[in-house]
Amino acid sequence: MNITTEGNAQEYRSTMQQAALAFLQRHQGEHLADDGHLYDRAVSYLVNALDVPAFMADRLAHLAMTELDNKPRSVPIGIDYGTGDSYTVALLHYSTGETVLIPRRHLPLRLQPPAAPQAAAAAH
Repeated sequence: MNITTEGNAQEYRSTMQQAALAFLQRHQGEHLADDGHLYDRAVSYLVNALDVPAFMADRLAHLAMTELDNKPRSVPIGIDYGTGDSYTVALLHYSTGETVLIPRRHLPLRLQPPAAPQAAAAAH
């Protein structure tokens, strides 16, 4: 393999890793409590949308997840809709891992999960 081919391969891997990182950043809010599903979606995105070979997509998504974990989060608190019940959600502090349950009715409508706006409106 000559130097030009090696450079092109490295540039391709770097570009695809950046694409995976961008995908993860766009979709991390959808998977506050399940990084495994986010990872699987990133691999699927690389393979299906960008035609990255499966063996390479797995490694690139892993590297992008590591890079994502090492970046400071712009928002220190998130919402975990998977914890709680139909009336509560958990607020999650990313740096400490602490969670606290709050009633869903205290969330603005734009942060309500899809089925919750009707229940929140009925509670008022």
